[in-house]
Amino acid sequence: MLLAACAPGGDGGDPTPDDPSSTAQPLGPAEYADRLLAETQVVRDAEGLPRLEQSDCATEAALSRATALVGAPLEHAPLDDVVTACRPAGGTAAENLSRAAAAPEAVVDAWMASHGHRANLLDPALTSVGVVCVADTSEGAGGVVCAQVFLG
Repeated sequence: MLLAACAPGGDGGDPTPDDPSSTAQPLGPAEYADRLLAETQVVRDAEGLPRLEQSDCATEAALSRATALVGAPLEHAPLDDVVTACRPAGGTAAENLSRAAAAPEAVVDAWMASHGHRANLLDPALTSVGVVCVADTSEGAGGVVCAQVFLG
């Protein structure tokens, strides 16, 4: 599994989940994205942070980013285009990426174990999000590449 974070001051490390084979049955990309979002909300709830609002603009940006990464190395593109297109109130955007065949919960656990990913998930200035996953057969059955784009 590969994971990447892009955030102001983030470390961009690539953690791996403890059990990358923990998905008993492969999820479709849309269900996988829904579960990533649900798990993200759980960690924010646990920290007493407001829930993230879903953003159509962030979702479009996440779709573009995830699609571009199918079969390619996980690499971040600058977020300037996202800030320009989505015009978040605080002028900030951040991103978490993953490529995995692991359960969504394992991905969020791995993100929480990484400074840069954790910072994105728990940043109170980030108030909206778009999460998209697309099939990526380079990871085998059930493999997906996902982009989680935050705005604030």
